[in-house]
Amino acid sequence: MDCPKCAGTKKVKSGIVKSRQRFKCKECGCNYTVEINSTAKPNSMKKYALHLYLEGLGFRSIGRLLGVSNVSVLNWIRLFSVCP
Repeated sequence: MDCPKCAGTKKVKSGIVKSRQRFKCKECGCNYTVEINSTAKPNSMKKYALHLYLEGLGFRSIGRLLGVSNVSVLNWIRLFSVCP
């Protein structure tokens, strides 16, 4: 979480922008926010989950196989409008 401009480590909080903490570098005065890593799963995984569901596997089984929660699998299936 160093300054992207000068790589300085001295910083102070400087408000919130779009629900993300904003910082100000004490060394160069640059304002910046920290990048948040995406937790979104690739579409290929969602398609594979849909395929497994159509083959007859349950939400929990698919979740265990893919390493995601069964609620995520349920939401993906609903997204593709296969399940009421």
